[in-house]
Amino acid sequence: MKKVKGFTLIELVIVIAIIGILATIAVPAFNNSVRTARVASARALAATVNTGVISDYIQSTMSGSGAYPLVDGNNEDANPFKSKFTDSSVTSNWTFSTSTSTRGDVCAVWKLNNDDSIVVVYAHAADRSGYNVYFSHQDANFTSLGGDITDVQLAGAPDSDGVLGD
Repeated sequence: MKKVKGFTLIELVIVIAIIGILATIAVPAFNNSVRTARVASARALAATVNTGVISDYIQSTMSGSGAYPLVDGNNEDANPFKSKFTDSSVTSNWTFSTSTSTRGDVCAVWKLNNDDSIVVVYAHAADRSGYNVYFSHQDANFTSLGGDITDVQLAGAPDSDGVLGD
């Protein structure tokens, strides 16, 4: 009788089970890595915007006005403020809009295209005497990188769940 070479059914089932177990371990780890990278991208954008805001403020102080940068223009992605402090290649993955807090603070808002629960916000007081740059995601609604306006004062400004203070 000729001996047939190959795998038995039980060997194939064991290999498929091992692959399934490895996949259940790898997929959540991968998803967590993607989320961590997206939050790091928000932190980097917020830090860059904060540095630009401080630089603009120093320049305006030296010229005598001492005001934080004004968010103006249209409420569209084509607003020049979107890339004012960064290269346009950096902000190409972000959708830009403007908003206003309950007390009237003007906000520049960047939302990540792949995950709109990740938000970066630059807010300045209506008279441009104060500011805050913060980012927001599912695990932390308000992570400030600089400024003197508090999250309580920014009630109604955008965050990952909709608006701060809700």
